[in-house]
Amino acid sequence: LKEMWALLPEVMGKPVPPIDEGLLESMSKLPATDPEHFQHPWGTAEKLYKSEAVDPFGTKYLLGIYATKEEAQKAFKEWSGEYDKAREDMKVEMAQWSKQENARLDKDTSARDRVKKILEEARR
Repeated sequence: LKEMWALLPEVMGKPVPPIDEGLLESMSKLPATDPEHFQHPWGTAEKLYKSEAVDPFGTKYLLGIYATKEEAQKAFKEWSGEYDKAREDMKVEMAQWSKQENARLDKDTSARDRVKKILEEARR
C-alpha cells in the first residue's frame, strides 16, 4: 500500500495527503487473499482457454478467459447468437430506412425532373 500511495501523486497529477499509520497497521494484519475463498483460476490452473471472436470486418472481441474448453465454447455460442440477432435487427432497420428514403425521393420529384431535363438536352 505504501508503494501504491507513493505513485498516486504521479498518476493523479496532484499531491495526496499522507497515509494514516493506523490504517497501515490494520491492513498489515489482513491477508492479501483469502485462501479459503480464493477460486481464481488464473494463478492456479495449468491450462486456460481464451474465447475470442472476429467479426466480418476484422474486429476482434475477447469474450473471456475460462478454466474449461466447454465454458469458452459456451461463451462463444452466446456471443454468436447475440451477434446474429443484431445482424438480423440491422437488416430490418436498413430495409425500413430504405423504404423511408425511397418514399421521400418519390415525393420530391424536382431532382428527378432536373436529371431528365439534362438528359433530354444532352440527346439534342
